[in-house]
Amino acid sequence: MHPRKRPRKNASTISMVIWEPVQMMKLTSDEDHREQLRHLYEMSQLPGVCLQVLPLDSTAHAGLNGPFTLLETPDHQHIAYTETQRGSHLISDRNETSILAQKYAMLRAQALTPFKTLRLLARSLGET
Repeated sequence: MHPRKRPRKNASTISMVIWEPVQMMKLTSDEDHREQLRHLYEMSQLPGVCLQVLPLDSTAHAGLNGPFTLLETPDHQHIAYTETQRGSHLISDRNETSILAQKYAMLRAQALTPFKTLRLLARSLGET
């Protein structure tokens, strides 16, 4: 067993919401897909990591217009990144990043809790 490292004072945090169909899609071999699920399960238990799954039956949700990434720089500047089939966009406009932050807050409210997400991943791995 490896000793656990103590979190740094200013350790980065990451929070993500993935839609359940994405977690269920098998674009690789069964073995590789299982390894991806296991990796998600293990990483989501680390300090500073919050993973939530948006359930399959969430037909109307705040992420229907596509994926986006929100970032905060060390000097607290908020930036968003979006990607489509026709290109990608880096957004620094405060109003636009605020709208995406509100959408992300709504996605988190619509998603399973981190604990329920862990249980879902464990079931997918056959560990429950």
